[in-house]
Amino acid sequence: MAAIDHFNEDIARSRAIIDLADPLPHGTPAESLVRDDLLRSSWMFAVGASDAYFCDLYTDLLACVLMCKERQPNIALPRSILTTDVPLEAVYADYAQRQNWRWRMMARRRMERENVLAIDTIKQLLNPFLRDDHKLFGDVIDTWIAQPGATRWIFGLAPAAYQAQMAATAGELDQRIRERTQKGLRNSAAGALKRRYTAIIQRRHDCIHNCDRPKVALRRVRSANSVRRVVRDVEFLVANVDAHISTEFRQFLLGLGCSPQTVNQVGY
Repeated sequence: MAAIDHFNEDIARSRAIIDLADPLPHGTPAESLVRDDLLRSSWMFAVGASDAYFCDLYTDLLACVLMCKERQPNIALPRSILTTDVPLEAVYADYAQRQNWRWRMMARRRMERENVLAIDTIKQLLNPFLRDDHKLFGDVIDTWIAQPGATRWIFGLAPAAYQAQMAATAGELDQRIRERTQKGLRNSAAGALKRRYTAIIQRRHDCIHNCDRPKVALRRVRSANSVRRVVRDVEFLVANVDAHISTEFRQFLLGLGCSPQTVNQVGY
């Protein structure tokens, strides 16, 4: 099953927890605490689903590159991939199954003690498998902010406002000024995206490591709808990364010199 299929199953479980918690009574402190704890669980579940997705996705991309290299030894891999630390035990183990399993197990062992709980980590792991000018997250901002589900919560301003500001720069005759202004808008939106997901992930850490008491006092969950927004934004991130990878990874492999037949054989 593909990483995105597991993620969709897990995010549905997260939403089911919200649906369970939302109608519960919360008139007394005890009732309110139970309801809030269920909503916290949904929040943690959503972030955990994204962590599992990114780990599984990286495992698949690395294994596919190695399988392509085995089929076509002449292709030159980027240094960012060549310098990947891999467990030799997994590489040289005996496998009764097909040879492809060796590379998948090696990639899986590479990630079994890792987590992907930061935007910078996502970029570090996935960008080596993307072409220049198609990297996460700055290169995709213009496309992503036009997607359904894009909000000012994620990008710092409403999509319509971003697009209006970008369109306004088209009238600037000086190309350098126009490019600098557009770059500034993209960087601002990318920075807002990072802050949004950093805050979502940090709250998950607070729930796990100190039962949501980052500064001694227990933080409240504002509402079920606020948690729904968190789940929605986590789903937005994963869905758009998955769509981007589905298109760009094939082009990346072809750019390395892989034949279309080889790329098809590894599932892209």
